[in-house]
Amino acid sequence: MAITNEDIVALASAFHDASMVKKSTAAEMAEFFLYPESRIFVLHGGDLTLQANHEIHQKLVDEIHWTVGTRHITPLGDNPERARAQGIVYRQGRHVDQADGALLKCHVGEDWVVERVPSGELKFVIYVNSFHTVSCRTRHRSRSGDDHQKLTDE
Repeated sequence: MAITNEDIVALASAFHDASMVKKSTAAEMAEFFLYPESRIFVLHGGDLTLQANHEIHQKLVDEIHWTVGTRHITPLGDNPERARAQGIVYRQGRHVDQADGALLKCHVGEDWVVERVPSGELKFVIYVNSFHTVSCRTRHRSRSGDDHQKLTDE
């Protein structure tokens, strides 16, 4: 059976829920990958082990995510059944040390190769973050004492 956008969204949602909401361990996140020592390849920075990804998300609270638009799915083969999925995920959360309302907001370019294993599950074969656009919305008090919101792009 062909790998569909719905299959990809289900895998992505389950993985992001595990890492961002449930704060799963690296070993638990590895269950989403075909190979046990997988990495998240970050094209513009250092690659992340699943342990490093786990540690990043331990420093964040109130995380949410969703897929932006639909993913572009390219079938790669039938034996094993593989597809390339490209798309964007929106992520949002706060650093544990930040005041309520100090949000980190990020659009992440996702470029994956996934494989359907004999059980029917999809697994990540290659997981690439192709870009991050980050903004941080914080509250600060002006000299006049008024509260303002400040949006900074990094």
